[in-house]
Amino acid sequence: MKWFIAAGIFLLFFFAFGFLIAEQAGWTDEAWISELLMAISENPGGLFWLGFAIMALLTLDLFLPVPSSIAMILAGAVFGVHIGWMITLTGAMGSALLGFFLCRYWGKPAFDRLAGQVEAERVARFFEQHGLWAILLSRSVPMLTEIVSCLAGLSAMRFRYFLLASLAGTWPLCVVYAWAGHRALDESAVGWAVILAFVLPAIGFLAFKWLPRRSAQ
Repeated sequence: MKWFIAAGIFLLFFFAFGFLIAEQAGWTDEAWISELLMAISENPGGLFWLGFAIMALLTLDLFLPVPSSIAMILAGAVFGVHIGWMITLTGAMGSALLGFFLCRYWGKPAFDRLAGQVEAERVARFFEQHGLWAILLSRSVPMLTEIVSCLAGLSAMRFRYFLLASLAGTWPLCVVYAWAGHRALDESAVGWAVILAFVLPAIGFLAFKWLPRRSAQ
């Protein structure tokens, strides 16, 4: 597993370096992001372009760290809960799929050559046992979610499993943040959104771990 761990460490430094650059450039500033998105909404066809900009920002979050929670909350405030969460889900899943496919088609061949067949099989077994939970629980954690998506692409995990696990971990976050945006005048809603964004995946994890054991007993 040493090559797989090395790949994880490399990705950690890569995304951390990108975050530092974005922070120095002011791209992670919440006020700047809000002002940019509101300026887009004031142009002709503003709502369409605002929705597109939110999806694009969330997708490019793989390379350009942005305060995704602000974009999700703004989507709920402007478009409402139902449309807002669909916009943010599309963007967030775009980021996950981009990381997965870039590593699957560009990184995996090189990784397999470096690691060899034995380690590739170990990685495959690891993701069979823990990949689902790693993806599910990482979706609410900035930077970690990008790393796990890329590592899933390096592994032999089947795409449909990655897609389902990512959807399961992403859509509750999008709904919660869209609801917080829709309740923007209630300051406590934003706090609850942040709490639920971390609690919901944990509850899902515990339920999936407990139910099979309960059935076996």
